[in-house]
Amino acid sequence: MELSERLRERAVKLLSELIRFDTTNPPGDELECACFLAEWLNAGGLPAQTLETAPGRGAAWAELRGDDRPPLLLMGHLDVVPVGDRAAWTHDPFGGEVIDGCVWGRGAVDCKGVLAAQAAALVEAASENEGGRPVRLLAAPDEEVGGAAGLGWIVENRPELVDCWCCLTEGGGEYYRIAGRGFSTFMVGEKGQLRLELTVRGRQGHAALPGDDQALWVLGEVLRRLRERPIAYRVLEVNARLLERLLEGVEGGKQLLAGLRAGVDEAWKGFFELVRSGAADFEPALRATYGDTLSPTILRAGEKINIIPGRAELACDCRLLPGSDAEGFTAEITGLLEGLPVEVAVIEGHPASVSAYDHPVVGISRELTVRWEPGADFLPLLCLAGTDSRHLRWAGIDSYGFVPYPSDPLPADFTQRMHAVDERLEVEILGKMTERYYELIREVRRR
Repeated sequence: MELSERLRERAVKLLSELIRFDTTNPPGDELECACFLAEWLNAGGLPAQTLETAPGRGAAWAELRGDDRPPLLLMGHLDVVPVGDRAAWTHDPFGGEVIDGCVWGRGAVDCKGVLAAQAAALVEAASENEGGRPVRLLAAPDEEVGGAAGLGWIVENRPELVDCWCCLTEGGGEYYRIAGRGFSTFMVGEKGQLRLELTVRGRQGHAALPGDDQALWVLGEVLRRLRERPIAYRVLEVNARLLERLLEGVEGGKQLLAGLRAGVDEAWKGFFELVRSGAADFEPALRATYGDTLSPTILRAGEKINIIPGRAELACDCRLLPGSDAEGFTAEITGLLEGLPVEVAVIEGHPASVSAYDHPVVGISRELTVRWEPGADFLPLLCLAGTDSRHLRWAGIDSYGFVPYPSDPLPADFTQRMHAVDERLEVEILGKMTERYYELIREVRRR
């Protein structure tokens, strides 16, 4: 059996098995899945162990030994989000079936497919025993709800498991074409998170006697102001390289870049118009990359249909750039709502995190990407959502979001499958991911 076929077959079988473990978080219950993965790695000739982080919660880890240099850490997570309306799924979300050229089920893309590719590639590299830099695999629990019972616990209680040269994990690696150029994304950091609760008060009474002072009417004005909130876009060291590469070779690009750095509103309007003309689907992500965002997500009001509620609560998820702080952003929102009977309170949050962009693994990954995707280049980005990488960065460890997805046959809706009904991963994509992880492991070990 040829190498590519062997890697693909190994990864597909492993992914199917991992999906069959229902690790929906909450509650997670990943320990059984972690034990299976450890047994699978051991059977493949790679010594592996498990670790219980909380009752029923567990991680699996293994290391391809080598010289005395710090290891590269490959990481993914075992838990998955709820399936939602199970009846809406075409195939069993925990069946792990291979149908129509895809492995179907919750976690196929996020993140058991990544783990399957990493593990299959590492077992192949272990069979060759060529030596070099060690490579460690860590399959963690609890990523989907913050990692307190997962990587956060491991960093605090078993720091030797994450003591490494650097980490490569989920997030990044997707391929885009913008203005005729190909880019593979590479996450060097992620935005901070701030969760606010807005409490609106108004007159409670009988629904037959409406008035302008009702809490829900006031809430309507709150939503209008939040939607029309002006965003101050900013160019920072961590996101400047993205602009430089996007505008490289574009007529008037240098002048436009200067205007963006200076915070000129017309320059930002021109930039987003340029993006819309070449990659409209990418515009929302770019807007979020350069500004602090707020999204209303949960509304609570009323308990009986004929009673005007005297109180309404609105939860908002905010994502903040490096350098922004919760206190300043909360003050901005409070000022925006001045004159309305609204209280703004912080529920929880954490700061942004950024890794060094000049780490050697970045150069290695870029070189491989150019080899895999001729003419393509890295697109350094801030991850807009949260990943386990932040726990490592807060501990002083560089961590990057990079999965070596192929541009062909990566479908246009690929990233939209995460957390969605009918999550699935093409067998061909999984095979190429595994081949590329294998090449990356060999390249890191020999450098």
